[in-house]
Amino acid sequence: MKKSCLFLGILGFFVLSMAVPVYSWQGRMAGMGDPYGLVEDESDFLIFPAKIAQGQGVKFYGHYRFTYTDVTNWDYNLDQLNTAGILTNFFNFDTSGQEYKHNALLGAAFPFGGGRMGLFFTYDGMKGDYDGNEDVLGANNFAAHDLTKDLDNFVLRLLYGRTVGGMDVGLELGIAYRDELQKTWWNQTNMSVGTQNYFWSWGVPERSLLPFMIPYDSQYWELLGKAGTELKLAPLTIAVSLRGGYIISSDNDYEYLYQSPVGDNTYNANIDGNVTGWRIGSDIWTRVPGGGGLTFPVLFSFDYAAKKRDGDGIGTGTADLDILYDYTHKEKSLDLKAGGGVEKKFGSTALLAGGIYYNYLQGRDDFCITRNDSGTADNSDFPFDKEHRVILRVAGEKEFSSVVALRMGLNFFYGWVKEDFKHTSYDSSGVFSYADDISLDGSHWGIGASLGGTIKIPPITLEPFINGGWQKLDLNGDGERTLSSGAINNLWEMDKLRKEWSIGGGFSIKFN
Repeated sequence: MKKSCLFLGILGFFVLSMAVPVYSWQGRMAGMGDPYGLVEDESDFLIFPAKIAQGQGVKFYGHYRFTYTDVTNWDYNLDQLNTAGILTNFFNFDTSGQEYKHNALLGAAFPFGGGRMGLFFTYDGMKGDYDGNEDVLGANNFAAHDLTKDLDNFVLRLLYGRTVGGMDVGLELGIAYRDELQKTWWNQTNMSVGTQNYFWSWGVPERSLLPFMIPYDSQYWELLGKAGTELKLAPLTIAVSLRGGYIISSDNDYEYLYQSPVGDNTYNANIDGNVTGWRIGSDIWTRVPGGGGLTFPVLFSFDYAAKKRDGDGIGTGTADLDILYDYTHKEKSLDLKAGGGVEKKFGSTALLAGGIYYNYLQGRDDFCITRNDSGTADNSDFPFDKEHRVILRVAGEKEFSSVVALRMGLNFFYGWVKEDFKHTSYDSSGVFSYADDISLDGSHWGIGASLGGTIKIPPITLEPFINGGWQKLDLNGDGERTLSSGAINNLWEMDKLRKEWSIGGGFSIKFN
């Protein structure tokens, strides 16, 4: 399934690249730090399909962006204490890595049936590799781990918009193929133990990797839809768009290994299943004109997504031969954003805009796995994270001639974060054994800058850009382990730290 879908995606990419030259306006927005909702742009019809009706003639678009991220620190420390508060054990993970992101788009817009139609093919990909070491109190206290996170998204989108009764309306239909992988590996440095995608409880070194990432290997097809309108209620302009998606076909694999020593398949299970899920979202933009070249843009948007992975399989290792595995992994996410700003035009050759926004982010993972010979590990709210974020944006551009323009963008955000980690363990008879509960809070902040330009040599418009940024997540908290008797067995203290910087660039090209 993977190879056939990848071939179709690459074939579609090259067919479009031979048929059209390619995408410009996104380069203008990237050069200003992507101020969508703050600055009006031709590329807005990718968000509001009704806006495609406002174009003229035949246009071809192309866009490419590459981003490199250096994760200098991705660490957490888990301290185990007795009920008197005395340290009895610790698990310290020091991790770093790199991420490589690619974004590409090819497409065209043209008159059709009294309106305008657009056909676009997009690709979004990310490759993440991370590694590090672990230090644990006691014997065999040094270990190493490797983490992998890969993403490949191919999307084909068809847009149509036209003017009806003085109002622009639009519709977008699309189909996406998504390939998502998260994988963990841990081993003692003396190679006495090695494990891939370990999933049980905390308290043993190799069992503490889940706070980094929950493992899966998923491929699925998703139907996408979007509809919207743009109302011109003088002096206001109001753009509204509603979007959604639904997974229609999928495959999900979870390969678990536990080797003692490394190379010996003590436990081995290939757990196969499916992915189901849906998403919904909306954008509302309003632009209120003022005097003296002033405009006051207002933005509201939300996105909600729910996804479920599941599967079952039979053990093939020496210690789990013919033992049944069963698991479920549920993801839910919510993203709300609201705010506004001011845009000032200086004649027809310069623009300066600034805005402030409130962003609420919420994510929740519920992960439950059962092995018939040893019981169930139920990781509800693992993690359950919430962030209240304030975002500041500044963007500007200056046209120096009919051929050359320059632009810049700055953005800053600060977030207040809360995370919960919960784990409940049951024995093979389904009897409750113990429960872990840890709550963290702290801050998440970052800053970014962008530079870009335009070179117009009709009929081609070229828009190169560069951007970079830095951000930090710093959380800490505590919790406890409660036994089936209700007694507290031990206390936990946990710290999480992630620091990263990124740099990237690319270009857009438009052909009229």
